[in-house]
Amino acid sequence: MHTLRNIKFFVCYFVCMSTIQIQAQTEKLSLTNVSFKKVQLLDKYITEGASIGDINADGHPDIIAGAIWWKGPKFIKKFAYAPVKYYPITGPGLEGYAANFFTFPDQFSNDKWIDILRIGIPGTDSKWVKNPGKKSKSFNKEIEALVFHDAQKHVCNESPNLIDIIGDEIKELLAFSNGRITLGILNEDDENEWETLAISPHDSKRFPVFIHGLGAGDINADGFTDIIEKSGWWEQPKNWNRKTVWKYHKYDFSPKQGGAQMYAFDIDGDGDNDVITAMNAHGYGLSWHEQININNSITFKEHKIMTNSKEDNKYGVSFSQLHALDCSDIDGDGIMDIVTGKCYYAHNGRDPGSEDPAVLYWFKTKRNTNGTVEFVPYLIDDNSGVGRQINAGDLNNDGKIDIVVGNKKGVFAFIQN
Repeated sequence: MHTLRNIKFFVCYFVCMSTIQIQAQTEKLSLTNVSFKKVQLLDKYITEGASIGDINADGHPDIIAGAIWWKGPKFIKKFAYAPVKYYPITGPGLEGYAANFFTFPDQFSNDKWIDILRIGIPGTDSKWVKNPGKKSKSFNKEIEALVFHDAQKHVCNESPNLIDIIGDEIKELLAFSNGRITLGILNEDDENEWETLAISPHDSKRFPVFIHGLGAGDINADGFTDIIEKSGWWEQPKNWNRKTVWKYHKYDFSPKQGGAQMYAFDIDGDGDNDVITAMNAHGYGLSWHEQININNSITFKEHKIMTNSKEDNKYGVSFSQLHALDCSDIDGDGIMDIVTGKCYYAHNGRDPGSEDPAVLYWFKTKRNTNGTVEFVPYLIDDNSGVGRQINAGDLNNDGKIDIVVGNKKGVFAFIQN
């Protein structure tokens, strides 16, 4: 009886201590005025990403996901610019994956209308469609696809982005292609032609089709945007001739297979740009890398935000498959924050933590008075998560940042209250 009583005591002790520890961690989470209203726009799988753009040129941002766009600011009416296909969330080979991974709204033609660049499964050719807001039909009507124009061919890496890197006020498609890091650029004189510029030497093993982790930012503060990838950063030359490869600086931001979109901004407020990255798109880990200078050379120091253990996070937060990430000033304090979450069934349920809730978080960048930085996690939702592309922006012109997501659970908008 004494032995049984002792066992009960120790069981109760450890359970109670665990509860107290979790409560203590929760109590450290400071209150925030930021909250969101969840709007599910679609409950079917059509895409791995969602984006924001004024498709019909009426001054109100719209939401784009796959072949569908929702008219802002109410996002009730939806339109299709191509036949809509619904995909299964699992299947052999590539069956459990939508053909649409990314949509990038931008102007690729010389008129007032926004066009859409579509990126499919890595290794396929990108396409762009002209003026979908001008020519789209009601979602309920039978439609034929608009003409899709060729863009950059053989787009690889699972974290491409459309961003002005070379400072010509035209956004380039940052990706991998045929064993190189590349920039895809629309020909200003011919909207049906795209030029592919290589910024790295050819190395098919180093720059394969299916790889993660890619971004851009001015690392060395010379006024030129550099490229960051999981194993280092590439310095943009001054007066680049669009032919020579860029100088490579080795640093393992994410030593395994890489995570999601990578961003460089001044995280700790010391005047230079640091780097934020997920560590493994199909595993665990989120870190920021503090820029430091050793012997007049730029390097970085890793600060772990999350690992595969809740005990490693001050607030007891850990989740897997951070396959998409975006940066924006969520709470309006003038400092960039990050938005990410769990990619639901990224590999059809074969990844660690696949059956865990599909959470969506924003992490507040908190600069402490002692010079340290912490990323404070605030749960937005536990039944949506992310896909390969998440987009943060002001959907209703109220000055607050909202979020759009497209993945195997559907399409969602999170409107900040």
